[in-house]
Amino acid sequence: MPVDRKVTYQLAEALLQAIKDADPAALLTYGVTPAIHEEIIEELDSSGENIAALTLAPYEVAFTPDRTGRIPVDSYQTNGASPQTIVACQLWCGGSKTDLTLTADQVEKPNQVESQDGASLVFRLLETQ
Repeated sequence: MPVDRKVTYQLAEALLQAIKDADPAALLTYGVTPAIHEEIIEELDSSGENIAALTLAPYEVAFTPDRTGRIPVDSYQTNGASPQTIVACQLWCGGSKTDLTLTADQVEKPNQVESQDGASLVFRLLETQ
């Protein structure tokens, strides 16, 4: 099934906002336990980034490769017996790219945070690239 870019972007924004808000109930809808949230905050602290200032790339450039070929908000399918759609979002701060990437699985599950078409995200990883 093709991925709806607008839905993917909105879901990624909502996941980032849940991380910023640190609301345990909202975080759990993305598969983020308090222990995982603590690790996310530690990663953000070690990167020197201000969590409150982090955003996704502006929507106008989010799906366009930069001069290095990197797409700020990218989604791709894995191969295998049970293919998954992975969403990788380069985080920005103050209108500039950071070295942080937020990665999540985009799934079709009614018990996750849902968009109108039933898509949802489950947190996978926050890493410095």
